[in-house]
Amino acid sequence: MISASTATRVVTPSTEGVLDDLKCTALVLEIDGSTLVLCDVEILLVTAEIAQDVKDRLQAAYGVDPDLVTIAATHTHAGPEMRSERLPVDEETSDDSFWEEYEKFLKDVIYKTISDCFEKGLTPVQAIYRTVEIEGVYGNRNGIGKPEDKDVTLIEFHGKGGVQGAIVNISCHPTVLGAQNLQISGDLLGYISRGVKERVGVFPVMMQGASGDMSNRNYRLGHDAAELRRSGEAILEQLFASSQMEPLHLQQPQVEKYNYHETYRLDTEALSTLRQQLVAQIEAETEYDKHKMLQSSLYAVDVKLKNPEIEANFDATILRVGDVEICKHAGEMFSRFGKQIKAASKARLPLIWGYCGGYSGYMADKDEYGVTYESLMSPLPKGATEKITQDLSDLIAGEKE
Repeated sequence: MISASTATRVVTPSTEGVLDDLKCTALVLEIDGSTLVLCDVEILLVTAEIAQDVKDRLQAAYGVDPDLVTIAATHTHAGPEMRSERLPVDEETSDDSFWEEYEKFLKDVIYKTISDCFEKGLTPVQAIYRTVEIEGVYGNRNGIGKPEDKDVTLIEFHGKGGVQGAIVNISCHPTVLGAQNLQISGDLLGYISRGVKERVGVFPVMMQGASGDMSNRNYRLGHDAAELRRSGEAILEQLFASSQMEPLHLQQPQVEKYNYHETYRLDTEALSTLRQQLVAQIEAETEYDKHKMLQSSLYAVDVKLKNPEIEANFDATILRVGDVEICKHAGEMFSRFGKQIKAASKARLPLIWGYCGGYSGYMADKDEYGVTYESLMSPLPKGATEKITQDLSDLIAGEKE
């Protein structure tokens, strides 16, 4: 038997310049006597400290197993980024008061959103879904024709009184709004969530997939609210072009954990040479998107030159729920690795869910190391992503002990 309850609260910080409110959406599922909590927050990333605080409170108040609680970011670039070790901070000019206050606010609102689900009660439901491949809106941002995952999955939980919860899984960076945008926004995933709410009656939990190399970069016609509306409506139109849905049989959740850890030192001489090349390219480049990525690459190189001793740590979990298997992690996985893991699953509906309960960096292709921004920003050594992906593929397939 499956029961569900969902709730949504606003997490927009007190500030001027809001294009649309940031949200936290929670879905609580009771499956064969086990409680499963799924929650998204429309910010750039959720720190491990925030996630652990909420898990501890849920365990104390409702007896929920922390391993069955997932709190993830949608990764909007038009929302606050909670402080993390990967970002250098200018201690002389930095004012941490906002971040400290907002972190406390987030912990409380996330917990209250999930509590709302318990307090209003759970309704018996049946799960149904459909998956649609989206065309002409977004794809691999590093080049048309490169591997990409454009599948969008909608799961609805139907019970007495209508839809009692929903999930949308999509692999696309919420970077439709450009770097010149100074307004708060949930960006693409926020727009889609509002569109789903209009059509089915509830905000869905937005599961960001293997989006490390996915965005609308090669399809965009602008960088503003009009482009956000155009892209969002195109995805929603395709997702709801058909009303056909297939049933899902869910069973008691099972969890299998994975960890990769390695400490290594960077080649600072090679990085310094690359830095000189990037500076020269930035001075010569006039095209907006290319200039922005070169600037981001230079920032990534500077971060690594400041801390050349790298401790790479990557955690993941395979969550098995009958017909649905979710590989969840805190990284930014390239789409081809997500597709490899999903292909290894024997479940009817395998999904990838990134940015879960922390941030462990980009998972880039070894052939692109030293070339793309994502590889420069990644804390993982060259080739580690391929090993992790194979390990997770074996784990989800049931071939790794």
